Amino acid sequence: MADWDTGLFDCFSDIKICIISWFCAPCQGAYQRAAVDDRECEIMDLICMLFCGLCCIIKVRGDIREKYGIEGSVIMDILMFLFCSICSISQHTRQLDIKGAKPAGFCMDD
Repeated sequence: MADWDTGLFDCFSDIKICIISWFCAPCQGAYQRAAVDDRECEIMDLICMLFCGLCCIIKVRGDIREKYGIEGSVIMDILMFLFCSICSISQHTRQLDIKGAKPAGFCMDD
């Protein structure tokens, strides 16, 4: 099993991702959900994040771990989100970006 390519508290290593995660966490989560599934983000991804954000973002974290063979557990995913939600969401984005996905849509364009 592998580790995350970036640390949980590397939030400020990419300030753009940190700001997007802070001010638009549901949008960020919706893009991550789609990126994990290798598809375009849809309105239903955002609706899911708005109405069931905790469950959805924990599912996204678990799916990222599974897709890239990263160690962890559902309990740790829950704790990461409850105590470090913005750092966790930022970590997801950085991980997906490193792996070649577009987890923040237009915001990831250079």
